[in-house]
Amino acid sequence: MSAIIRRLGPADCSDYRAIRLDALATAPEAFGSTHAAESARPLAAFAERLSQAAVFGAYVGDQIVGMAGYRRQDGLKDRHKGQVWGVYVEPGWRGHGIAGALMQAVIEAARGEVEQLLLAVVQGNDGALALYRRLGFEVYGVEPRALKAGNTYLDEALMVLFLER
Repeated sequence: MSAIIRRLGPADCSDYRAIRLDALATAPEAFGSTHAAESARPLAAFAERLSQAAVFGAYVGDQIVGMAGYRRQDGLKDRHKGQVWGVYVEPGWRGHGIAGALMQAVIEAARGEVEQLLLAVVQGNDGALALYRRLGFEVYGVEPRALKAGNTYLDEALMVLFLER
């Protein structure tokens, strides 16, 4: 069975909350937020996030199994950039091309709106790094100690995809 990729809207906030919390519980090292912080947010906060960013969900049947989002920067001098965030596919659905399909949806949504997409990926997440490279993203730097969980620091590779040259 293949996944259907579609943009999520505020009415999809329950599905978005479910996949977001699953992501934070399953891969806490990959995200800047925590399960505890996000689970304390009201459902309206998830609806608001969906109204302020382009977030795509991957569905198998009526079950959401993945997500990816991007948001355009809003400063006068950085409106040409978009930030990719929240890319996640449930472990049982990995290896089926879902992350690539989600990222293609993000890239297509960003074309014409921004000139470049930025993302950060935790060093050691080789699968994600390989996917982003296949899609044309290039590493332009590494942020040491980008995330801290307890006494553990995680570096992030900073990547860019130029949509317009």
